[in-house]
Amino acid sequence: MSSTTMNPNASIQACELCIDACMACIKACSDRPGMEDCIKFCERCIDACKDCIAAAKRSTVDSALAMQQCIDACYACAIECEKHEHESCKKCAEACRNCIAACEALLS
Repeated sequence: MSSTTMNPNASIQACELCIDACMACIKACSDRPGMEDCIKFCERCIDACKDCIAAAKRSTVDSALAMQQCIDACYACAIECEKHEHESCKKCAEACRNCIAACEALLS
């Protein structure tokens, strides 16, 4: 049995929390000058998390690819958000790191 056919609930929940944190970060950063990259990485992360959720619910062969893309997007977003001292960025980075861990656990 492939690990991507195992119970994906933890990764789905982590992705949902990551999406929420990224959306809050975008909202908080939209009024701050110089936060364009942060917003861009959050938007990419949201898209990757949504794709990961959809793939995990289908449990297809593409699930592993979607999870890896989610991990990559979350990692890039976390790195960017960790550059900033704003509370929304800190929470976003933490949610991204949690999402990475959940997806990696499902893939292992």
